[in-house]
Amino acid sequence: MARLTIEDCATQRSPGRMLRRLEQHVKTLLERRFAAEDITVTQWIALKVVRDGAISNPGELARELNITSGATTRLIDTLEERGLMLRDRSAEDRRVVGLKVSTAGEAKIDAIAPIVVSGWNTLVADFDDDEVTQFSSMLARLLVVAERMLAEEHAGFVVETAE
Repeated sequence: MARLTIEDCATQRSPGRMLRRLEQHVKTLLERRFAAEDITVTQWIALKVVRDGAISNPGELARELNITSGATTRLIDTLEERGLMLRDRSAEDRRVVGLKVSTAGEAKIDAIAPIVVSGWNTLVADFDDDEVTQFSSMLARLLVVAERMLAEEHAGFVVETAE
């Protein structure tokens, strides 16, 4: 069932390398567009995923951003100091910390969103609508498979490897 060959994974055509480089390039392009906005791409993503309900606590945020717990604490501290994010400690167990976006954080997300959308639209300008939809769909499917594989490995299941 293998569809990729060793040759397909050569450095110049490796899907993993291309995805990693795409992420790095998009982040750099967006950082340049964010220069006048007094917020970093990472800070904006943190606000956005918390506001949209994809993330609810610091541990989830660390995993989402692929950063250490220490870096996550510093990120949350910075956003909290700027009045953009709030820590919500559980009344029952003070060790449990939730995250919320403040009203100012909501405004910042909404102010930056057009910059992000414009950046992506510029990036995909050479693609037709069907190609953009297909690209997004394929990425979503790959993410679902990767998350399922990680969950299975975490649960102790053996993951099938290529022959």
